[in-house]
Amino acid sequence: FYTMNINEILEIIYKTIFCFFFLILILKLMGKREIGTITTFDIVVFFIISELFSLSLNDSEKSLWHTIIPISIIVVLQITIAFISLKSKTIRNIVEGKLTYIIFKGEILQEEMKKQRYNIDDLMSQLRSKNIQLPSEVEYAILEDSGNLNIIKKEDCILDYPEPLISDGKIVKETLKKMNISPEILKIRLLNYGYSDEKEIFLALQTTSGLYIVPRKLPKNKN
Repeated sequence: FYTMNINEILEIIYKTIFCFFFLILILKLMGKREIGTITTFDIVVFFIISELFSLSLNDSEKSLWHTIIPISIIVVLQITIAFISLKSKTIRNIVEGKLTYIIFKGEILQEEMKKQRYNIDDLMSQLRSKNIQLPSEVEYAILEDSGNLNIIKKEDCILDYPEPLISDGKIVKETLKKMNISPEILKIRLLNYGYSDEKEIFLALQTTSGLYIVPRKLPKNKN
């Protein structure tokens, strides 16, 4: 059997303690995320980081810099992409994936289930976990990139459409197209709510009773 000397043991202890606190630091830098909302992109990042830490701990001859440098690059890339995703829906769709409807306005989208390789047993299992007995009780069932099925029951639904009309001051053209609403018509409707520009709005949703609007807090001018 191979016996480690005291220097090798101390090296492992030192690397383990350093990696532990370094991992806590980079996870804080990457931002908080619920386990249920972790995307494929997040899983790839976490997997690469864990492998780099593993290689560092298993190879006593390698300096910690061989781990710190590539992990730091990955973290910077993750933060940069996350920031760009906040501003660009196109990038956000690529990184996090688009919303996938399994049930839309009470109708099971069978073709979409086939595309996502999501079978009826998966659907019924998810419904039962939400105390729902029949798909007809559901207005919207949305399959997230994390694999979680978010469900809005008909009796609880106050949205005419679940996706934003306006997001962070920008009109979401994809949503308008799905709802057969032109940007011009939306702007006219906004005037009725006292808004002359979509840039004044952080979030706008279409409810069954009208528009739900959250005003955008613009940066204060420093005098």
